Formats: sequence, C-alpha cells, structure tokens
Amino acid sequence: MYSRLITPARIHPWGDEELLEATEQDRARIVQAAPVRRLQQKTQVFPLDVKASVRSRLTHSLEVQETGRQISRRILAALPAGTVCEGAFINLVEMSCLLHDVGNPPFGHFGEQVMSQWLGEMLDPLYQQALAQPPSAQWAELRQDLQLFDGNAQSLRLGHSLHELNLTLGQLAALCKYPQQPRPGVSYGQHHGWSSKRGIFFSEQPLYRALGQSLGLAPGCRHPLVYIMEAADDISYCIADLEDAVDRRILTQGELLAALRAADQSDYMGTLLGDALASGRGFFPHFRQQLTRDLVALAAQSYVSEHQAILQGSYPQALLHGQAPAARVLDILKQVAREQVFMRPEVEALELEGYAALRGVLTSYSCLLALPAPQFARLLAGEGSQALFFARRLYHRLSARHLKAYRLAIATPDPRFACLHEQEWYYRVRLLLDYVSGMTDTYVLGEYRLLSGI
Repeated sequence: MYSRLITPARIHPWGDEELLEATEQDRARIVQAAPVRRLQQKTQVFPLDVKASVRSRLTHSLEVQETGRQISRRILAALPAGTVCEGAFINLVEMSCLLHDVGNPPFGHFGEQVMSQWLGEMLDPLYQQALAQPPSAQWAELRQDLQLFDGNAQSLRLGHSLHELNLTLGQLAALCKYPQQPRPGVSYGQHHGWSSKRGIFFSEQPLYRALGQSLGLAPGCRHPLVYIMEAADDISYCIADLEDAVDRRILTQGELLAALRAADQSDYMGTLLGDALASGRGFFPHFRQQLTRDLVALAAQSYVSEHQAILQGSYPQALLHGQAPAARVLDILKQVAREQVFMRPEVEALELEGYAALRGVLTSYSCLLALPAPQFARLLAGEGSQALFFARRLYHRLSARHLKAYRLAIATPDPRFACLHEQEWYYRVRLLLDYVSGMTDTYVLGEYRLLSGI
C-alpha cells in the first residue's frame, strides 16, 4: 500500500528517480522556498511581536517538524521491517510539518476570519461592478469557495500552483489536512472531526483529484501521513502558546498552574506539574519534554492500532482524540489558552491593529476587482489610461509570480466554469487573495500605512 502512497512520481516528471532521492529533492526545494522564509515574519500567537524569544511561525514549524520526526520513528519501529521506505516516510512527514502553516495569511487564523468577513461583504458588490450582469447558477458555489479563505487550502495552492515546486505526489497529498470538497449551502465547522472542514479550493480540485487517482485515495480521504502532521502540530502549539504567554507576562506561571489544577485533578496532571516544578531545568523545559514524550507515544500507538483505516484515509478522528491522560491534558491546555490568553486585552489590541491593516489593504486593492475585464486586460498589457492611474500603481505592486498564475489560469476556457467571464473574475479574486495572504504581518502593516498616508 505504501508503495503507491509514497512514490517518486511528480505532476511534471523529472525522469527516473529513486524514491529516497526524490524525497530528498523535495526537502531541498522546500527548505529553500520563499514561503518558508516568510514564516519568520509571521508570529505564532502574538501578531507584530518584536520579542525574539517569542515563537514565530517558522520556529513553531521547526518544532512541529521535529515532533513529526519523533512520531514517525516510533511508528516505523512498530511496523514490520520493509513495510515502507523509512527515509522517504520521515522526509514526507517532516516536510509536511514544515509547510503546514505556509498558507496562513497575516495574523494567522484571526487573519483568515478578517479576510472571510471582508469577502462576505464585498464579493457581491464588486461582482456587479466588474461584470454588470446577473450571476450564473454556479456563482453560489464559486462565491462560497472564495469567501471561506482557508490557510490549509492555500498551502497546497502555494506549493504547486504559485511557486511551482513540483513536489512528489505523496508530498503534495500530505499537505492536505482537510480534503473534503465544499458544497453550496453546507456550513463547514471545526468541531466534528477533520471531515467536517473543507480544505481544497475550487482552483486546486483537479489537482487533488489527480493526486487521489494516482495514489489510490478515495474522494474526501486523507493521505495517511497527514494524521502525523496534525498530531505534531497539536502537540507543539498547545504547549508553546502557553509558554509564550508566560514569557510575555500575559499570564503568570502561578495563574497557569492554578488553571491547570482547577481543570484536572487527576494523578497524571498532579505528577506532571509536580515533577516540572521540582526540576532543576525549569518548569517549562521539563513539562514540555515529559508531556511531548507521552503524546508522541500515544500518537504512534493510535497510528499503528488503526493502521488499516489510516492507510485508506478514512479514519475519522485525530490520532490524539480520546480520554488517555496525556490527551486530556492537551485538551485542557487548549481550553486554558482560549480562556486565559487569547481573550486578554493586550492580545486583542494587537489583533485589532491587524484587523485595520488587513481590511484596509484589501479595500484599497479592491479597485482592481471592480474593473471590467477589458480594463483589467489593459493593465496586464501595460496600456492603462489616465483614468486608471491609481489602479495601475496598485497593479505594479502585485507579484510577478501571482500574475503568472493568473494568466495561466485564464489562458484557456475551463469547462468546469459555466461562464467564461466568471472564470476570469474568479481567478482575479484569487490573484488578490494570493498576494495579500502571502504578506507577512509587518509587511501588511507597512502596506496599510503607505496606502493610508500614515
């Protein structure tokens, strides 16, 4: 089974490659990719933070990568020898962990909410300005796809459609945390397992279908290595978010201990906290190491015990679900972070600054979406008239890489679109979302100040 799921094949073949060498080539391309470098300017919890000890998205992703490696090694030790190429298995897990956040917009999940809110308000009026005609019956589907901006879906788009990394098929599939396809009128939440979320944009659906056919994945089913990446992310961020909150003095260690003890009076929690407080290395180093070790073992055990369902991509839960003591502690850490950190005034103040900047940039650039297609085509051809003096200057700030993807997407009629003019406008909106979501926290704030004359 793994021989089909982990393969040296690529969308654009490079010739004959050995499996391990192909995944090593993936590693090299990923580590050198610009989206990975941009993670150093995207903070993990506290937007626009300048304190060096607080985690950025890059340092968080490196921690997730290492945790994914630990889980993988335990799994491989438990599987029969020769089940899978171990080096390729670990390479794919590590690189999916490193890439798992590259699609997140400025200000992380809060930025996703801001972009979705703005799109919900502006898509319909901008559509009417640009197209000046009633939408097709398909527009409801396209509108929902554009409005629900999702960083996971953007990661696949970024790696393949925009930066053209041409990764192996298994590496691409291992990025797709939520492979469900969106359906008009269906609400997608976060509280009913991974299958309740949608995470493939309409623009990348043909790509994911091709991946599924080549790798033997049924529609809507995960690549098995996604489960490991998801567990590694959960383990890393739940501990790190609270450690950063204490480091930044948003929460004292005493307040954290009180909250944890109040939420869980079990022997496991008591021993975990007691040993960490007594450790000469300090509370967080010991707490993190012990809890991570237990969670890594639990994730690996779940993977091996549910191996057949996971191989088929149909296992409906996360590896760390359930009532094991370490898993309960992980859930409590999430709860304490929500209640004691994310709702603090100092955190929300930083988010409000990000809210104004992100909406302001989107609104300024929206004039490019309001243009009729012939006028936007004139900008593409470098023929903007005096009437387009402002739009022309904004157009010149767009990324050449993003413009290349837009041109390619509209070059030929796509039979999936009911109307050719909606195909063009869909990808024009994607062009703006690609550009803005790729900005770092500091860049979008600077862009907002520039456009506002501040």
